[in-house]
Amino acid sequence: MWLTKLKTALILEDFETLSSLLDEMPQFDTLQQIEEASYLLAQSKTSLEKNRAETAHILQQLKNSLNFLKSTQTEPPSSLNLKF
Repeated sequence: MWLTKLKTALILEDFETLSSLLDEMPQFDTLQQIEEASYLLAQSKTSLEKNRAETAHILQQLKNSLNFLKSTQTEPPSSLNLKF
């Protein structure tokens, strides 16, 4: 049952469920279950790293866009700019 939930979470890229499943990892009965869990966990790690890299790339793009927008705006007059 745990392996099925892990497979589903991996396919759906549901990282919250993956995290909770890691917290409640059961004891496996057969070598085949251990190997399958090991493979799925390696795939989960790869998926998490890919998601983290994509998120970092998107955040960098947003930062660059904000910096560009700030650089194209005219500066508002300073409140200390007194004209006599």
